Amino acid sequence: MAELQDRQTENKDGSKITEEGLDKLRRMIGNKFPLHEQFNTVVTEDAIRHYALGMGDDNPRWVDPEYAKTTRWGGVIGHPTFILTCGSARSQGLPGVHALFAGIDLRCHAPIEVGTRVSATAALTGLVEKQGKYAGRQFQQIYTVDYKDENDKQLATLDTYTFRTERQTASSKGKYKQVERKTWTDEELEEVEADLDRERELRRGAETRYFESVSVGDSVGPVVKGPLTATDCICFLIGFGYIFVRAHRQWHEFRSAHPRAGIKNSYGVWDVPERVHWEEEMPQKIGMPAPYDYGNQRIAWFDHGIHDWMGDDGWLRRLKVRISAPNFFGDVTWVKGKVTALDEADGCVTVDMEAVDQRGRVTATALAEVILPRR
Repeated sequence: MAELQDRQTENKDGSKITEEGLDKLRRMIGNKFPLHEQFNTVVTEDAIRHYALGMGDDNPRWVDPEYAKTTRWGGVIGHPTFILTCGSARSQGLPGVHALFAGIDLRCHAPIEVGTRVSATAALTGLVEKQGKYAGRQFQQIYTVDYKDENDKQLATLDTYTFRTERQTASSKGKYKQVERKTWTDEELEEVEADLDRERELRRGAETRYFESVSVGDSVGPVVKGPLTATDCICFLIGFGYIFVRAHRQWHEFRSAHPRAGIKNSYGVWDVPERVHWEEEMPQKIGMPAPYDYGNQRIAWFDHGIHDWMGDDGWLRRLKVRISAPNFFGDVTWVKGKVTALDEADGCVTVDMEAVDQRGRVTATALAEVILPRR
C-alpha cells in the first residue's frame, strides 16, 4: 500500500497517532483498491479443510468430500467466513500504531464453491474518533470489502471494524491488568471436557432443521473453545493466514517496505506485532496481561456454532460480530445463542449469540440471519 510505503510521515517512535497520518487516511475515504495480500485466491478442498480444522470444526460437510456430495450443495463448500481468508483490509495507514480488531458485518450472497477464483476490492468507508477506557483517544477504521469470482459474481460483502490505539497509552491505562489468569484443576477440566463431548451430539448435520420447527426462544449451542493455548492460535493461523507472518528474507523485505511493521523482541531482533497472540512479553506492552486470541478466531467460532445448529441445509445470510474483550491463554469460551425473531416472508431466523468465558464475561456478541428450508 502506497500509504504504508511513504516513510516521510512516520513519527520518531512509530507509535503515535498524528494529524498528518489522519489527514492521509481521510483522503483515502471512498477510494477503492484491490487487496493483493490475499492468503487464499483459489478455493480448494484443502484450504477449506485447513480453515475448518483451524477453528476446531470437523463437520464432514467441510472436510469429507464424499459426505459433502450427499448434501444439497453437491460437494464441499467453505464456511461463509472462509471468504475472510481471501483478504480483509482493516489496518492501513498510521504506521506503527497498534490495531485492535473490533468486529465485522458479513453479508453472504453465494456459496463458496471449490474451484472458485476470488478477487477482493476494498475501500475505507469511515474514520471515527472515539474515547475509550482501554486507550483513551482512538480511531475506528471501517473498511468495506467486495468479494467476487472470476465471472464478476458477487460472493460476499464485508464491513470490517478496527480500533487504532497508541501502545504506550493503552499500557498505562491498564484496563485488563486486573483480569486474573485461570489455572485449571483436573476436576474443572473434566467438566469442560464433558461439554466438549456433548458438542458433537448437538450438531444437526444431515437432519434438516425446518423453519416451521423453530420458535422464538429456542437455544442454540453451545460449542466450546478452550482452554485457549498458543497451539489453538497456531492452528487457526494455518487455516486463516495473515499479512505480517513471513519468514526470513520475505519478512526483511516486507519490513523494508513497511518500516513500522516490526517491533524488536527482547533479543533485539525485529519481529511481528502479531506476537501478542503467542508471546508473554509483547501483550504487556499494549496493556494486556497475557497473550490472547485472534478476533477472526472468535468470528469463526460463531460460524461453527450457528452451522452446528442450522444443519447442512441451512444458509447463513448474514453474520454480524462485535468483539468486546480478549480471550486470554487459559480461558474457555462457550459460544451459544437464542432465536429472537422469525420472518415468515423469506424463512429467515434471527439468532442472537454471545461468547462467554469461565468468569462470566461476554467477550463478543453476534447476530446471525439464517435461511431455513420449509416443509
